[in-house]
Amino acid sequence: MEIRNIAILAHIDAGKTTLSERILWTAGKILRAGNVEDGLATMDYLFEEKAKGITIEAGISHFMWRDIWWNLIDAPGHIDFGIEADTALEAADGVVLVISAVDGIQPQTFAAWEKLKSLNKPCIIFFNKTDLPEARLEESFWEIEEQLGVSPVLLSWPIRDEGVWDILSGKFLKHNAEGKEDIFDFAKEKKEMETLRKEACEAASLADDKVLKKLLAGKIPETAELLLGLQKLFCKKGSHILCYAGSAKKNTGVRSLLNGLSFFLKTQAIKSKELGQVIRYRSFAGIGEAAIFKSYKNLQKDEFPKGLKFYRIHAQSLSEVSEIFCGDIYAVQGMEHKKTGDYSPLLQMRIECLKSEDWKATGEALKSIERMDNSIKITENCNDGSWTLHAMGAVQFDFILSRLKREFHCEVKAGEPYVEEREVLLRNLDAVENFCQMGDTSVKISLSAEKSEHYELAGEFSQEMKEALHEFCEAGVLGKGSLHGIKFILHKLEISGENRAVIKKACFDAAKMLVEPSAVEIHEPWVNLTVQCPAAFAGTVANDLLSRGAKIINSDGDGKKHRFYANAPLSKLARYTTELLSITKGGGNYSFKFANFF
Repeated sequence: MEIRNIAILAHIDAGKTTLSERILWTAGKILRAGNVEDGLATMDYLFEEKAKGITIEAGISHFMWRDIWWNLIDAPGHIDFGIEADTALEAADGVVLVISAVDGIQPQTFAAWEKLKSLNKPCIIFFNKTDLPEARLEESFWEIEEQLGVSPVLLSWPIRDEGVWDILSGKFLKHNAEGKEDIFDFAKEKKEMETLRKEACEAASLADDKVLKKLLAGKIPETAELLLGLQKLFCKKGSHILCYAGSAKKNTGVRSLLNGLSFFLKTQAIKSKELGQVIRYRSFAGIGEAAIFKSYKNLQKDEFPKGLKFYRIHAQSLSEVSEIFCGDIYAVQGMEHKKTGDYSPLLQMRIECLKSEDWKATGEALKSIERMDNSIKITENCNDGSWTLHAMGAVQFDFILSRLKREFHCEVKAGEPYVEEREVLLRNLDAVENFCQMGDTSVKISLSAEKSEHYELAGEFSQEMKEALHEFCEAGVLGKGSLHGIKFILHKLEISGENRAVIKKACFDAAKMLVEPSAVEIHEPWVNLTVQCPAAFAGTVANDLLSRGAKIINSDGDGKKHRFYANAPLSKLARYTTELLSITKGGGNYSFKFANFF
């Protein structure tokens, strides 16, 4: 059985989840396609997803199309859940990048494109919302060429409220009595379709000499020849990108897209001696925590590793299986939890229990949430029984607090999100000496420190001393953040006795004596920020950015929308989503990526 895994990516509100629903319905996996705005989308199963109309967890389902088994991954589009989209890409053989024909390329679209290029993932574009009066499909083509640096090759041409021309086959598709796309006779705008087919042939000729010879001879390539040429063009990557267009909500162009995926997207070969790859951990109703797992082997049930159960995934529903296939995606119960990524959340929030008797349950709930999402970090504050929650953005904080209440029944009090700052050593520090004695154990230690790119230790430090210096740096000197950019140098160490606690205390106190408050400065995280808004609000947005301390590097626009490229302190972007929507009357959006600490 041939297996292919596709991820659906997009800027928020481009119609990604709606397209996922229509794909599942067209393929016969679900009986009714739900709408996001009604809270009925199959792939948005969390309460918070239904309430907010956004994807938070990457939803997974499967279907059969053209005798191929497909796993569909509906990845989040919101900036706060970008890590979830990253993990979805790890399992995908290729990607459908959804672009709104109304809004064109948006900040998160460009961020997704850059991510795909870095991972070398094959991509097909689907232009959505072409049924709306304000759709500007042809302008979107220019944006693809100018901003993404590739030439679009359109393989479906929607005729508003009529149907869609399938360029490859030359057939016209419109809805049948069941509401699904089927072949019908149609004469309108056939010349435009033939023009697009000729353009597709010209693009294919760049990769296939047979198509080129036919065109030079004034002949029209057969559909099979055109298909082979486009397959070669798709495999070359870099110069052209294959595109489909339609309306996910009206189920127009979805069938052509599915056929295109089966023609052009190929399964990535897997060569590994390992059983498979853990992509993410997730909580499922009925079985609790499970690993999302991509298999690297074919196994029957009697060959499963002891204690493991494998399940087929459809959104939040699981069904146990008796065999697994190489390249397929499953949920696995009983697999040991392992870290699946190394992320550094930049925002933090202090939370505490409303009732002292809930402290233990809240601690366990937070540990469970942290295990399932590596973009979250939980720090317990032992001095007052509170926790510091580290996450990627304000919407993610809201989601975690909602989960604590809804899923774990924990009532907590939360502070406002604030930026995680860093303390950085300003200068080299001369050695200090510390003496500590408790009972029969005495320690004499001499330490100095130098500025460094990384945290380093020079000398024969014992395990207790390493722990002491790590805890000292984590706590920081000014209490504003952890201490970075320091190299501790051990000059002298005299120990009498074996009390390990005394050794640790002596080292910790020596570090405290060495690094005084005047020796460090505070650095805060800055980000590369892209903001898009209607052209009428460009001045307002620019003034708002400057008021936040941002440095505008560049800007561009087309008269309808304007885009700013800036460097900005992350501390000034708390709740920026809401505020940007307010000053642009709902028309603004943005994306950012971490730049550095300054």
